[in-house]
Amino acid sequence: MTRFLLLAATAFAAMSGAATAQPSAATPTKQDRIILLGTKGGPVVDLERSEPASLLVIGGTPYLIDAGAGTAHQFVAAGFPIGALRTIFITHHHLDHTAGLEPLMSLNWIGTGLRGAKGPPVEIYGPPATEFLVDAALRYLSVSERIFRAGIPSLPQAKTRFVGHDKQPGLIYSDDKVRVTAVENSHFGHKSVGPDGKVDKSYSYRFDTLSGSVVFTGDTEPSDAVAALAKGADILVSEVLPPRVDAAPVDNSGSVRTELAAHMTLEHLTPQEVGKLAAKAGVKKLVLMHIAGFLTPQSTQVVEQEIRANYSGPLIIGKDLQSIDLAK
Repeated sequence: MTRFLLLAATAFAAMSGAATAQPSAATPTKQDRIILLGTKGGPVVDLERSEPASLLVIGGTPYLIDAGAGTAHQFVAAGFPIGALRTIFITHHHLDHTAGLEPLMSLNWIGTGLRGAKGPPVEIYGPPATEFLVDAALRYLSVSERIFRAGIPSLPQAKTRFVGHDKQPGLIYSDDKVRVTAVENSHFGHKSVGPDGKVDKSYSYRFDTLSGSVVFTGDTEPSDAVAALAKGADILVSEVLPPRVDAAPVDNSGSVRTELAAHMTLEHLTPQEVGKLAAKAGVKKLVLMHIAGFLTPQSTQVVEQEIRANYSGPLIIGKDLQSIDLAK
C-alpha cells in the first residue's frame, strides 16, 4: 500500500506540473519580458529548435502567441507549470503554429483536473476557424477523457476548460495588463474558406503594456498594415526567411516543390524586407524568430548584413528559451 501511494503521488505531481524532472531554463518573476519558446519556421522536425511559439510575460502572467509542436514542453522548460496558462493567441492556422495546441490543452486539462483546480477557462483567440480548431482538439481529447473519467469521475469536463474565439481585426482583447490589437497581414496570397464559410485569415498582433509595446508579425509578406501596427513599438518580433532556403532545383510542372518555392518566396519576409519593416515602423528593437531553414554562420552573417542595409537598431537572432526584457 505504501508503494502504491508513493507511485500515485509521483504520477500526480508529474501530470499536474507540480514537479519537473529537469531544471527550468527561466524562472517566472515580475520582470516583464518575452520568452521565445520555439524559433523554428516551417512544419519540420528540428532537433535544435522547436516550432513557433512565444510567451509575453506581464506581471508574472504568461500570454502565449502561437502553439507549434513541442509548446507544452517548452512552456514548462521556461519555468511555468502547465496550469498557469490562461490566454492564447493564434496568428494563423498553418500547422507549424497550431500542432502543439491539442497536447497543450490535454496536459493543461489533466494537470489542473487532478489538482482539483478551480478558475476561469483558457481563452484561445485567433482568426476565423479558431473556434473550430479548439472544438476539433476537444473531440480528439474526448477519447482519452472518456477513459480517464470512467476511473476518475470527479475530473471536470474538458469542454468547460477551453473557449475558442474567432476575432475580426481590431482590438481583440484587453485586461488590466495588456491590450491586444490584430491586423490582417498578407501571408495568405491565396483564398481558402473554412467549414463555417468564413475566409481564412492570417493576423499580426500588437500588445500594449505599461512596460512597453510588442508586435508579433506571425507569418507575412511585406504589409503596410503590419508596418502601421508596429509604428513606434518597443520590440518587433518578426519572422524571417534566411537566404537560400528556396534554392533547391525546381521544375515548371506545377509540382509541390515548385508551389512550395513560390510560397516561401512570396508569402514570407526576406532579411531585407524585415529591415525595411523595422525601419519604416521605427521600432526600438528587432527580434527574429520563425527562422525557416537551418542557420549557418554564413547565412547568419548574410541575414545581419541584409537587415543592416535598412535598420540600425538593436538586433537579436532568437534562440529557443531566450528571454528578452521588455522595457521602454
